[in-house]
Amino acid sequence: MFYILVQRKGDKGCSLGRQNARPRRAQEELFHDRKRGRSTLFLQIARGGHEAQGFTLIEVLVVLSIIGVLAGLLLSAVVAARESGRRIQCMNNLKQIGIALQSYVGKHGLFPSAYATGTIEPGGPFENGPCWGWGAMILGEMDQSAVYNSINFSFSFLNGPSRTVRQVRFSRYLCPSSEDLGPIVLPAPFGQIALEDLAPGNYVASAGTRDPTSGLTADGGTVVLRESNKDGAMFVNSGVAFSQVTDGASNTLLVGERSRNLADATWVGTAPLPVGIVCARSSNPRTRCLFANILVTSHTGPENQNGQLVWVDRPNYPASGADGYWSRHPGGCNFLICDGSVRFLKDSIDPRIFGSLATRAGGEGVTAEGW
Repeated sequence: MFYILVQRKGDKGCSLGRQNARPRRAQEELFHDRKRGRSTLFLQIARGGHEAQGFTLIEVLVVLSIIGVLAGLLLSAVVAARESGRRIQCMNNLKQIGIALQSYVGKHGLFPSAYATGTIEPGGPFENGPCWGWGAMILGEMDQSAVYNSINFSFSFLNGPSRTVRQVRFSRYLCPSSEDLGPIVLPAPFGQIALEDLAPGNYVASAGTRDPTSGLTADGGTVVLRESNKDGAMFVNSGVAFSQVTDGASNTLLVGERSRNLADATWVGTAPLPVGIVCARSSNPRTRCLFANILVTSHTGPENQNGQLVWVDRPNYPASGADGYWSRHPGGCNFLICDGSVRFLKDSIDPRIFGSLATRAGGEGVTAEGW
């Protein structure tokens, strides 16, 4: 119940009215205030026979909780939709790379090598360049003829004249889900810097099952040489034809992802062994630092642990070294297959099957149902 103070015509004072809703009509009561010598009108208004009430604290808390839950669900849906779009864009990048590689094979009859180099001594492990990578070799097929024609493939990109080229970033070589950490700073063994302006990339060639490098270096700078199996589709100085992919082009990995939260990669190429090193950013890598030729290559395993070959590697493996496959996509990584298709391999894949997919002529007999 509430009261309305009204002014009546002809009265010196004011009138306070009171209306009753049952029946809904005004009932006037004249009241004479003897002390003040004026008349006051009360108009009573009743609303449904009871007073209006507000929300209780419990009701407010329940409503706020419901709004919070709905907002959380909406935010999760938005994040998932954005990541789905980034994953599709990443797959499209690999698809375009696949088309370019198919065009390269059509012109040259072979897949490009992961990188091309000479050696200081015939058959020796130490390289003298030029070390341009597979990503640079297919620029002409990626509608980047101007950049491709500006490259002198006879000289290393570490030289001054190639500085402008090695800094160029191509969106086709970058997965939108990966971190943008700026240009690659490439350290050399023993604390020196080889270069600090190398354009990044997120796609690396499949060199096969074993390490794509012919050597590795520990954090302290100790160099230990070892040979790669070179049983994949693209590795150092390779020249693999379709006819050599006897496991089947639809069952052989060609290119995979590496997000920069694990380690750096690039489309440009690599520093000659043992000039540069690449270190993993993972919190628990098996091999902290490797030679820089893993900037353009990767492998699937098995790993040599205390003289035993152990099958543990798979996409997004928590203990991956700097030469692993990694992505920011939940559940696995995108891979380009030799037939030009793009597949999403789950991080729960059997490591032996994953390794079998990396070989071009291993005869493992992996079927599509297995991966």
